[in-house]
Amino acid sequence: MSEANFQKFRCLTCDYCAEAQDMMKHLSATRHKTILALPSKEEVCCEECQNNNVHLLQIIRFGGEDIDLLCSSCFSRDYAESEKPSTVYSLANGSLLRNWERYVKVRDCCCVECGKESKLNVNKKGSVLCDMCLSKKDNVKDYVSESSGKFLYALLGIQDVSNGGSLHKKGGRKLGRGQKGKGRTAAKARKPREKKPLTRLEEMAKDAYETKKVNSIISSDSNISLRSFRGIKASKNDAPNGEQGSNVNRHTNQVKQGKSMANREAKSEPKSSTKSKRGQANPSSKPKSAQQVHPNLKTSAKTKPSSKGEKKITIEKQSGGSEHGTRKSKAPVSVHRPTSTSNNRPGKPSARSEQTKTGKFSSDRLQAKHSKVSGGKNSASKSTGKSDTNNKDPAKTFTKPPIKPKGVEQQQIPREEITSVEDFEEGEPIKRFTQYVPKKSYSTIEDYFNEFSFALFLEGRLENDFLQEFQITWPKNAQEQAFVVNMKADSAELKKLLPPNLVKLGRLPFTNQQPLMLTNQDETNVWYTYVRELESRKNNITLLLELYSWNKLPLPIKAGNSHFKLLPCSAQVNRIMFAMTRVQNPKFIKLLLGQESIKQLNFNNRLQFTKDSFNESQKAAIQHVLNNSITVLQGPPGTGKTSTIEEIILQLIENFHTLPILCVAASNIAIDNIAEKFMVNRPDIKILRIVSQSKEAQYNPKHMLGKICLHNIVYEQLPADMKDNISKLRSGIPGLVSKNQYNKLLSTQNAISDRYIAQAQIIFTTNIASGGRQLKAIRELPAVIMDESTQSSEVSTLVPLSLPGIKRFVFVGDEKQLSSFSNVPQLEMSLFERILTNGTYEKPHMLDTQYRMHPAISEFPIEKFYEGKLKDGVTSEDKKWPGIAYPLFFYQCNQGPENKVFNSKRGMRGFTYNNAHEAGYILAVLHKLILEKGVKRDEIGVITPYSSQRDLISEMLVKDPIVNPSGKAMEQEMDKDDALGGGDSVSGSANKVTINIVNGVYVATVDSFQGHEKSFVVFSCVRNNSENKIGFVKDRRRMNVALTRAKNGLVVVGNKDVMKKGDQLWADYIKYLEEKEVVSETLDNY
Repeated sequence: MSEANFQKFRCLTCDYCAEAQDMMKHLSATRHKTILALPSKEEVCCEECQNNNVHLLQIIRFGGEDIDLLCSSCFSRDYAESEKPSTVYSLANGSLLRNWERYVKVRDCCCVECGKESKLNVNKKGSVLCDMCLSKKDNVKDYVSESSGKFLYALLGIQDVSNGGSLHKKGGRKLGRGQKGKGRTAAKARKPREKKPLTRLEEMAKDAYETKKVNSIISSDSNISLRSFRGIKASKNDAPNGEQGSNVNRHTNQVKQGKSMANREAKSEPKSSTKSKRGQANPSSKPKSAQQVHPNLKTSAKTKPSSKGEKKITIEKQSGGSEHGTRKSKAPVSVHRPTSTSNNRPGKPSARSEQTKTGKFSSDRLQAKHSKVSGGKNSASKSTGKSDTNNKDPAKTFTKPPIKPKGVEQQQIPREEITSVEDFEEGEPIKRFTQYVPKKSYSTIEDYFNEFSFALFLEGRLENDFLQEFQITWPKNAQEQAFVVNMKADSAELKKLLPPNLVKLGRLPFTNQQPLMLTNQDETNVWYTYVRELESRKNNITLLLELYSWNKLPLPIKAGNSHFKLLPCSAQVNRIMFAMTRVQNPKFIKLLLGQESIKQLNFNNRLQFTKDSFNESQKAAIQHVLNNSITVLQGPPGTGKTSTIEEIILQLIENFHTLPILCVAASNIAIDNIAEKFMVNRPDIKILRIVSQSKEAQYNPKHMLGKICLHNIVYEQLPADMKDNISKLRSGIPGLVSKNQYNKLLSTQNAISDRYIAQAQIIFTTNIASGGRQLKAIRELPAVIMDESTQSSEVSTLVPLSLPGIKRFVFVGDEKQLSSFSNVPQLEMSLFERILTNGTYEKPHMLDTQYRMHPAISEFPIEKFYEGKLKDGVTSEDKKWPGIAYPLFFYQCNQGPENKVFNSKRGMRGFTYNNAHEAGYILAVLHKLILEKGVKRDEIGVITPYSSQRDLISEMLVKDPIVNPSGKAMEQEMDKDDALGGGDSVSGSANKVTINIVNGVYVATVDSFQGHEKSFVVFSCVRNNSENKIGFVKDRRRMNVALTRAKNGLVVVGNKDVMKKGDQLWADYIKYLEEKEVVSETLDNY
């Protein structure tokens, strides 16, 4: 991305910093007068008299000769009223700061070889040479002399327009204004202010700003911007035979941006237009590379919507079009699409019903007639005035199978006819996505990014609504990698993307670098783009979208607007996609590709450990981290991972003075455990805990880690008026805080945050949160430690992996336990698991001694899951609980069958299970533990595979007078910030990582309880049916997690006969329990 996108200005009155457009709005609203251009810190002032009142300044362009920055007085003095030019950029017309860089470029212009400022020449590439240096070159004809009056046109790349009324510059281009010059009016100019030396805080702020700018750039070979973009406005639909009408093929000099500066400049630089070209290539004859289809799915997309009675979504025209169609297209996409409401007159076909009949993105020669849509107010038959009795069934209309291009592959969503709601079981993958499984290795990093981008698209389409109301402008150049999208800011689609209070503060629904995925209506092709530049004028939002470098599809520049829809991405995907652009370390790229073995050095350093309690496996792991850039450390349940990570950090600080060290994990509980150890054991080390914005209220000053949380530290440093503004913002009521107050608050918060980040020695956060704005102020992070690596999806691991300056990366996890959840199997596997599976990391270090579980509880998991390689570090006496005769107990329940519970959303119907009879048995166990065994409520956890059973048990506990005598309301925690698929869908992972807390008793699914432990755990199996089906309860990793959470006592409640017949591993476990004589139908002996 070009540096122009990061040109900022600072108001000297209030220290507000913003880009050109926002700063001009700020100055107009506040009437503040003086500003600095950043990062040069040059004061914006008149070049003649140094008047710095920005309201009196104007940049004047004298045709193709020169650009001056003058105040009103100096300009009036030098030029008569009749001589004033038509091209003036001022604050009043909203273009002064947008043209600052143009002015600086001309002012500082000099020969690139000798530095001479006069008699210059420039070529189309912007290379400047003086007459003397040019005479030594061969390509003299390629240069434009400044004496020609067209010098600026070539230098700035603007339109060369002859205008007899234009003002000519007196004396030609002014010299001596550049960085080396003294200025021709230096004698009469005011002496500029002397720059004060920066304070230490100002130096830190400047360094943080520069570092953030570097760490926020997406590298691009293009210098395109909204100003320089030249494009062709896409038609609503393709013209027959590939012949576009004259209204389609208008070439515009730039995208219309309301009443922009370009319109004001039109008098001296009118737009050029190109006549319509006839006989253009048919869109269907586009190069084969434009259509990418997965080789295994050639016939999956044959059935497409074809009849005019199917959904034809009307796109709102940019230039005041009055057509509005269906606003949302919800995933999953049904093949049969109902007709959208049409505003066309009766008897006239709607614009959308006249879609292209040939072409890459629509059906071949579709001849189906209108079909009536029941219940629609404006059905197709009504809009055409024709009967629908002879309509064909759209399901019987076929298109030719997509053509697979040579040398290019892109996966494609199976296009099955969906005639009914799709059912799927909790914990089971969605059937049509089961083919998208992770590969063990990849040939290139581009292939890797492309594959995972598609997987993110599949996940995102289940969670988010598509945008349909927009106008595309394709680039004139077919090789260009960017296009423009215009939207109405007040559309219903965009209003759903932001809450009203943020809209009131001037927040836009999009941000720079936000990913947006463009796809055709049947989703056979996807283009991965990001917002390179955005602009908001009145009610119009204009986005310049650029393709990511790994995108394989060329832009479909001849396709009509109606073929496409846009998928906005979540905050998690935003950071993941940005991380893909920043993965540059060769060692990490090799790790991701999985084709070469990772070298490991084994060397015994003479370390002095901080305590003597480490076992040999822990010591070996610590040694390995100090000697290698990549370490994979296996940590089974209760093996002291937290203590080992603590020691690794201390040894890195002691031996390498490596600062800062970043410690991340998928869940907050894992991070909190490590941070708490440092708070207690090493208060001398400066540590920071960064939480996601949604977690800030939970991590308040009263939280055990509240003192080290960055948001609390920043809040305490704020003045009283800003604290008051934060309270108003939290109320959610629009209008209580002005836009200026809001921007000033953000600026102050960022400055304080940068200061504490720069001083931190250890930073604790989650994977996704590590990609936030806070860490962008750090120049390098020499060491990163990731706990619970198997719970981190591979794409979320890219976020910390892409941070700058990493020399050591430590993966700590256990592939025998659960990985993250996603609707798309490709997104479930962790990078930790993949590098072990593909064999690139041989002989990972394993912590081999568990200290959590009573040996009676650990015996079966050690034998079955860890093949006897794990050993107990505690005895039965160590874990004995008074009054508990059986630390491991199975409570037989066969009182009634399970119950199936349905939940429908977004065209899918998910179902889960609960078992009320079993829930009653769970309640009896809790009563026994609380009343007879003296177990405190906060030492008990109830876990179950199914979310419906979790919620049923929680409801019973809330009402139970023994568990909840004071009638406290149930609390909820969602622990994982980086859970993909955690959105609005019925299968969202937000449902799987939620923990209910009833008066201290934790009630959770097995998935959400991974990483937690309790003295006593009660496990509800739920399943009880005549078919002996136990669903995803048979997953051995889920079973491992369920059986290894308890420290002193584990009670399993279920029907042993169903569990035994449902899966061989469960049969082995039931047999083991029966041999131990711990299976009972009563609690009398417990």
